[in-house]
Amino acid sequence: MQSTGQLQPLILLKNDEGYHIIDGIKRYQAALALGLEELQSLVFEVDIVMAKSMILHYNRQSSSLSMYEQGLIVRSLVQDHGMSQKEVARALRQSHSWVCRRLSLIERLLPEVQDALRMGVITVSHGRELVKLPRGNQSQALEVIITQGLTSRECNIVVERLLKAKNTREAEYIYSNSREVIRQELQADKLYDCRLTDHGNRLLKARELLRLQVNILGGVLQSEHTAQLPAEQKEMVLPAMNELVAPMGRLTDIIHQTLKSYER
Repeated sequence: MQSTGQLQPLILLKNDEGYHIIDGIKRYQAALALGLEELQSLVFEVDIVMAKSMILHYNRQSSSLSMYEQGLIVRSLVQDHGMSQKEVARALRQSHSWVCRRLSLIERLLPEVQDALRMGVITVSHGRELVKLPRGNQSQALEVIITQGLTSRECNIVVERLLKAKNTREAEYIYSNSREVIRQELQADKLYDCRLTDHGNRLLKARELLRLQVNILGGVLQSEHTAQLPAEQKEMVLPAMNELVAPMGRLTDIIHQTLKSYER
């Protein structure tokens, strides 16, 4: 502002309490810092519903309001002024889905999640993922996001796995081993090569998944914990390993035959 001057006027709301800045708070603060005594302004005298609509309209141009802050205004229009979602959408010149997304971000999130959003502990992207979960699961998921420092992409992976969890025990595993769950998911995403056909990618994925599982099984079998298993548990688990020998032998033969045909 010091070098270019004021490029845009402030947008002010006038009511019985005085003047309120709807758009241009940064310009106003810059003017104070420069010691300016006057600023160009446009003054509107409108009702509160129109004022809230104007706040969203003007700040949408500069993207200065977060999705959460937009949601607070939308909820106020619905709850405080008795407007339907369709009426809000028309007043704001937005789609019905735009209004629904912002309302759900407020109404379906636990207060502690909203607090984390408002304080900047988590991002709106995190909030959009958490809103997919039942409110009873959001608190623990929030703790995982904060303590593990999950990105929005990593949060998406954890949330999707939680939604697919078949029982509480599986969900608890995801909470306790979120980093391992994320690693496995990202590893699976890497098993794709755009140069290959669909069948070529199926072969690539099958090979890498088998190698991963063979390494895991080998590590578990050689672990000292396996040797320390009680006799009754060894009886339950280890004899069944024999069932793997024949299929692995047949797979070895198939691999050799396939490689021989390739070498020809």
